[in-house]
This record gives sequence, C-alpha cells and structure tokens, in this order.
Amino acid sequence: MLEAEYATMFAAEEGHWWYRGLHDQARRAVGLCREGAKGPLRVLDAGCGTGKVLETLEHDGGVDLFGLDISATALGLARRRGPFALTRASAAALPFADAAFDAVLSLDVLANLPPHLLPTALADCRRVLVPGGRLVCNLVAFQALYGEHDRAVGVVRRYTRGQVARLLAGAGFVTERLTYANTLLFPPAALVRLWRKRPRPGRAPRSDLARPPAAGPALLAGARPRENILTVDWGLPLPFGLSIFAVAQKPRHRNPGHAPR
Repeated sequence: MLEAEYATMFAAEEGHWWYRGLHDQARRAVGLCREGAKGPLRVLDAGCGTGKVLETLEHDGGVDLFGLDISATALGLARRRGPFALTRASAAALPFADAAFDAVLSLDVLANLPPHLLPTALADCRRVLVPGGRLVCNLVAFQALYGEHDRAVGVVRRYTRGQVARLLAGAGFVTERLTYANTLLFPPAALVRLWRKRPRPGRAPRSDLARPPAAGPALLAGARPRENILTVDWGLPLPFGLSIFAVAQKPRHRNPGHAPR
C-alpha cells in the first residue's frame, strides 16, 4: 500500500460510506463471535491499518483488543485513536502464541498478500484461534475489476466466493457465512472501476477514497448496513458484489484430515 494512502484512509474512515458499512459489518460479526464466550472477547485485528475498527469495537465494550499491521505509518495513526496493544508484523506470520484469541479479523488484508501466501496466512489465523474461535474476513471481489484503486492500496489480486471457500476449507476452517457484499452498489461502482482500470503512465495511482462520492452519500451510507442484516445477522448469501465476506470457525475438535496445530 502506498504510504500516502494511510493519511487518506485515516480521514476517510471517519465518515466515508465504504468504511461505515465495513465497520458495521465488523461489529455484527464480532457479535456472532460473542456466542458462548465467557469474559471479554480477545480480538485480533490482523491488518488493523489506522485503527478505526479497534476504536469502534472498543466503544461497544466487552473486548480485549489487539492490532497488528506491517506499516509503521499505519500504526502511528492507530495510536492516535487509542492506547491499543499494537504490534508491527506481517499478517502472513502472526507473532502470537497458539490459541491466543477468540476472534481474528482480516478486513481487506488477505488480497494484499501474494496468492501463494494465503494458505500460510489462513493457517496461521487458525493457529492463533482457540478451538471454536472465528475468523472474520473481507476481500475484494472479481479480478476483472482490478484497477487504479487496487494498485494504490496494495491489492495483489481479487477473488471469487468459490476461491475463498476453497482457501478456508484448505486451512481447516468450517465456513459459517460466505457471501458477496456491497451488492446494491455493484453496478455503478463496477462501471467506475472498469473506467479507471487502465494504468496512467507518469502518475502515481490514487485510491477511490481520495475522490468524494459523486452523488447520494446518504444512500451510499445506508446501503451496506441493510445488506449486513441479511448477510451477517441472517446468513443469507448474495449473488455478486464488490467484496466477499466470510465468517469461519476453527473446529472445536481436531479434524483428522488436517495436521494438528
């Protein structure tokens, strides 16, 4: 991710429709993770960026929060949001003990890793979860939409729901929620992404966060929370969208088909 984009992200996370929807999704998903939990939920945001999800979850209470990011710039901005326990490291190699967390969040992070590292990263997420713990992840969807925004924020490739399903199963997770997200906004947003798809020589790429929405901020802000009720709370899968959302559980008992971790 281009370092300059972190400052843009820090400002955008306060009100941009994309982040408002993502943060609502994260809160609802952590609510699922609370089922059966005794005491504060230990939550790792693996790829916490500038820390807005940590701040959001802290306001809800009942959680012990930990953040990790590979960028010193991002962690410096996250510290401005609160005195969180922050670690500088890669999301592909988590420096934590086995069974250290009840939930691991990976929000728009895994797609920034080279594809060959995803199985390793997911296996490490599984390792640091307690039996019955959950991984909550969000990834960008459809490689055909790869463009300037992705280059600016460090996306390596986009995925399909089927690819994510296979990756989670290969890492030994049991998938509880798996759906496309940002479905209502997919047609106009996809057209914009396709229009901006081609690299522009001599100019550094800029993310869509640097461009205010052209119209309908209230509509944009309200669309994804409504979808989140369907996909997170009710578990209904949507057929297409700009993102892929998943909640997957580490089995409580070891699956003989997978090596113990």
